[in-house]
Amino acid sequence: MPNSSVGSRWVWRPWLFGLCGISCLVTPVATAEMPLRIARCLLDSYPGALCEMTATDLVWCDGTRTPLRQGSGAKNHAEQLEHGDLLDQMSQKYTPFAKPAPLAVDDEPGRIRHEPFFAKLYGPSRTQVRKTLVPVRWLDGKVLLVQGKFGIAKQLAAVRDELAHLPPALTAAVRNSAGTFVWRTIHGTNRRSAHAYATAIDVGVAQSDFWQWQTPDGNGKLTWRNRIPSEVVDVFERHGFIWGGRWYHFDTMHFEFRPELLHPDCRGSVLHNPLD
Repeated sequence: MPNSSVGSRWVWRPWLFGLCGISCLVTPVATAEMPLRIARCLLDSYPGALCEMTATDLVWCDGTRTPLRQGSGAKNHAEQLEHGDLLDQMSQKYTPFAKPAPLAVDDEPGRIRHEPFFAKLYGPSRTQVRKTLVPVRWLDGKVLLVQGKFGIAKQLAAVRDELAHLPPALTAAVRNSAGTFVWRTIHGTNRRSAHAYATAIDVGVAQSDFWQWQTPDGNGKLTWRNRIPSEVVDVFERHGFIWGGRWYHFDTMHFEFRPELLHPDCRGSVLHNPLD
């Protein structure tokens, strides 16, 4: 398709990952800003899989449609986690390159996932996902199986190479990996884990903090904890991985490939950019 400006058509520009550009059609809508913003973030991040967004649907390149909104009425956070649709998935802004700090209650961009979206991207079964996996050797020498689609394995290898050049005192906490691909649900839920698609890695369990390892205070609130250096988090975020330490329900060992949330049109304000 020819290049043109936002209107009836817009051409996306490669972001951080050096992917080959394709043109994608976006149907104008009366409430243009949010759907168009989400369209840019999703279509830029998953080229070849997503080709169009209308006022009501995300259109895959094979013609399949995924509704942006499913169900009626407002959902609370727990309902979004269990039954989130695409708009719920994109409703919170992730702020990369910020100094690690506690989050407001239920502020956890990326933790809401529309499961059919990821099953369509990567495969609905263990067998189908395994066909797309690529081996990547981590810092501890362990060979991990990582999702090969959308350059994810290459980005994780790039993370490894950058971490290898940081001072050992910074990388010691994440040198050991607890794994990537495990076909499973999230503990205590029926929701599919990002590890089922091999798009996430857990590192440095011995130096990590996890919300389920603590007892909430008398008001039922969690106390955020973290021992992962910000320099390490910056490296992952530069390559399209969000960090579970930026969730109210924190999981500091967890890094997950979610480039749509790091896209300039969908992320929060960047407080400092280590690329500068």
